Amino acid sequence: MATIEQQIAQKEDELARLRKKSRELENGQKIILGGMLIHAARENAKIRTWLLGETEKSITREADKKRLAPLLDSLRLTPEAKPESDKETTSEAITSILSDNAMRD
Repeated sequence: MATIEQQIAQKEDELARLRKKSRELENGQKIILGGMLIHAARENAKIRTWLLGETEKSITREADKKRLAPLLDSLRLTPEAKPESDKETTSEAITSILSDNAMRD
């Protein structure tokens, strides 16, 4: 029979494994959503404008700004892919892109 200390060590190891699994899942989700958002920003001027504005407001660490600089510069230089409706909101634009992607899958 394991001592109390051994049981505690086993439970701590199990907890560490579960935390690692949780971080891996969350990181994978962030990567997928980030890729989707970048694609949407390249395709839609309203989403691109929103994303550029949000990054300027939200990204404060200098290391993060440097890492994102090439991507943000390319988004700033991205020409309008297709005419957009002036009445379309960012939410509607995202919904439209998601619908288009769902049709392809």
